[in-house]
Amino acid sequence: MTDCHFLFQSATKISIIIPAYNEEERILPLLQKLATLQTPSEAIELIIVDDGSSDRTSDLCRQEIEHQFPRGKLITLEKNSGKGNALRTGVAAASSPVVMTMDADMATDLSAMEPAIKGLQEYHIVVGSRSIEGSQTQGTSTTRRFVTIGFSFFLRLLTRHRVSDTQCGFKAYRSPVAKMLFSSSRVKGFAQDAEILDLAYRHNFSIFEIPVRWTSIPGSKVNLIRDSLSSFLEFIWYRMRTSKTKKIYGVRILNNESKGEIGESEILSFFSPVNIYLRCRSTTDILMPGLDRPATQIIADSFQRRYPDYEVCNCSYTFRDLASVGN
Repeated sequence: MTDCHFLFQSATKISIIIPAYNEEERILPLLQKLATLQTPSEAIELIIVDDGSSDRTSDLCRQEIEHQFPRGKLITLEKNSGKGNALRTGVAAASSPVVMTMDADMATDLSAMEPAIKGLQEYHIVVGSRSIEGSQTQGTSTTRRFVTIGFSFFLRLLTRHRVSDTQCGFKAYRSPVAKMLFSSSRVKGFAQDAEILDLAYRHNFSIFEIPVRWTSIPGSKVNLIRDSLSSFLEFIWYRMRTSKTKKIYGVRILNNESKGEIGESEILSFFSPVNIYLRCRSTTDILMPGLDRPATQIIADSFQRRYPDYEVCNCSYTFRDLASVGN
């Protein structure tokens, strides 16, 4: 699919997704540090997903977004549903070419951002690792280190990927890849990290690990033994139910020769940021993760009523098809 390339709704360069649950004591330093990055704030789409917090997390984040991030947004969920669900919600709302996820406590130093973005020029996914050469960790207890290593070891036994640290919260994705993988994710809790990477490997997306500087931050919501066991069982549940081939349905719009190519802004403004946009030589394909063919047909009919001069039909791609689209 060398003649195709992805389109994006936003003029921002990077979408940073931060799940947060009762983080009023820890999230402000991260947001203040993000505001000092060399990347202009207008180029950052900061998306904070408040996962049903009962404290002032939403209020504090809203204030920071209003003052520092003109392209940012706060998504507040009514009830706590787990980190996996919060990330799924945030990724669906992203509209930049790069999606980056990180934990609210800023345990991973932001110096990892530049090598992660650089890595995406060659790989589909870049994973921060506390276990490979060059990584640095501080404040990690022996118990935590043992549990983390053990969890990753058992995951490698169940899968064929060789990611040494699936659970580090710092990861970067090419945006269409993130939307494909997270839309297929079903795990709500901490095992989603492993689920996403397994889905990526099974569907031919390339993964690259980079070393990070990681510091244990007081106030963690994670119970090492309970949450590790729960995550392991969640991952087993996912593996028993996942299908081998993932497919995304969508709407194909053929270029109108009398008008030239379809106006990109016209198309992108009609459809949701949840979608994946693919421009090929003679078509623009709008792929709709999570929707079946009848649902996409309803949307296609709606578009045709508004723009009757364009020829519209259904289309579908497998994940492996889309893995071959250039960056």
